[in-house]
Amino acid sequence: MSTLEIKFLTFRVHRFGDAKAFRRLYELHAGRIRHYIAFRVKRVEDADELTSEVFLRVWEYVSVHKVDNVTALFFKIARNLIVDHYRKDGRTVPLTPVIEAELAAPGSVTDQLQIKEEATELIEAMKQLTLEQQEVLRMRYLDEMSAEEIGEQLDRTPNSVRVILHRAKQALKKQV
Repeated sequence: MSTLEIKFLTFRVHRFGDAKAFRRLYELHAGRIRHYIAFRVKRVEDADELTSEVFLRVWEYVSVHKVDNVTALFFKIARNLIVDHYRKDGRTVPLTPVIEAELAAPGSVTDQLQIKEEATELIEAMKQLTLEQQEVLRMRYLDEMSAEEIGEQLDRTPNSVRVILHRAKQALKKQV
């Protein structure tokens, strides 16, 4: 997926309301957005519903407004919907399901115990970080987003994201 192709498709959606162009944007982004949401909500049905809502909102927004980076818009809307999803129940976005999902990988019992032990230690260490640091770490390492993409989602400069990431890693090194 090239940046130029995404910009062209976004232009087509904005300018002409091109459903085929939006379908292609959907094909390019659906997997990553679904993955991003699925690791943050507990039920598969909620992940599917939120993913659909993301694409509906992006369609509505891009049809009216010019967007420079639609990928960042997808993730920003997904992030906001996840926060709203938990906010309506008076909860915060949990960190544990993300790491527990990683533990489901096959391996020997000894390996699984060691991984679980290390993951528990990591979870406890991450709880000591600020929410922003936790989110930047998740976006960078679990969602494999660049500093530029994270910055657009969090309304930060890429350099600011790199600083947050560096400080978060330093804090984790001290604790673990």
